[in-house]
Amino acid sequence: MENPGTVFTQISDFLDYLGSDFSSVISKLSKDGLDLSPKFPFLCSRHFANQIKNSSNPEALLREVLPLTVERKNIPGFVDDPVGDLPAGKSDCVIQKYDRRALIVSTATCGVRCRFCFRKNYPFQNIPDVASEVSNWLDTHSDVWEVILSGGDPLTLSPGAFRDLVESIAAHPSVTTLRIHTRLPVMRPDLVIQHFELLRELPTRFNCVLVSHVNHADELDEDSAALFAHLKICGWTLLNQSVLLKGINDSPDKLTTLCRKLFEQGVLPYYLHQLDHANGVAHFEVPDERARELIAEIRTKLPGYLVPKLVREIAGEKSKTPV
Repeated sequence: MENPGTVFTQISDFLDYLGSDFSSVISKLSKDGLDLSPKFPFLCSRHFANQIKNSSNPEALLREVLPLTVERKNIPGFVDDPVGDLPAGKSDCVIQKYDRRALIVSTATCGVRCRFCFRKNYPFQNIPDVASEVSNWLDTHSDVWEVILSGGDPLTLSPGAFRDLVESIAAHPSVTTLRIHTRLPVMRPDLVIQHFELLRELPTRFNCVLVSHVNHADELDEDSAALFAHLKICGWTLLNQSVLLKGINDSPDKLTTLCRKLFEQGVLPYYLHQLDHANGVAHFEVPDERARELIAEIRTKLPGYLVPKLVREIAGEKSKTPV
């Protein structure tokens, strides 16, 4: 496992690190304009940069992180809060859309800034004492049985802050399931390792579910395999959700390879999300008809338990909606 990786915040440093071998790929991607001062700031880890270098399809991985001027276009139907997070806010850090479950926006920090992020326009604020705020909210919501830690990425919290947050949840006996949504196993595995002592312990206290976010098989490597294997041994249920993205994973072969590689690392494909219509992401959209065709094709190549559910999130609905 690598030492804590450098995080690139300047596009020029990132491109210099990739080197001249990638100049033709970058020129192809940025033919309509590379955005050197994006509204949604650039962030990529050295770990993911190395994944790009080692990828058999570097263009696909680059699309996930490279800001383009097309993100500045205003497209009808694409809005700042496409999934209705703000109306569902119950406090500065609690979102509740679904029955007796609650999502915690635990931090504004991520391990990467994905260009297709549905929260790229979300008014994040880092709550000074998120643990206390969550505890106070749960005090008056004793019907909640599952708490989902999201963000940002909850595993970017310091070990102390993450433990405080978990302990504030554990103090409420109604909460029997703890779910973590994270991109870090493929972006910053070093940050996952810092939480291992607590992650090993948690399955003795909750039903524990970790939902990773992996979109392409080349994001997975020996580091992610080691992390997933350790969590599985400790008793975590491991699931993955992907976003269907034009030019990244919109082919049956790419999706089939992704699902099989996830399974090899002990992770079950869970959801394949249709793109949330956030401002600045329209160029990633795959039409619904094509999405359904892709799912039909991968059903012929995979056992049913490896075929993710094709869904979209619709603001105000009480569950994900099958496509």
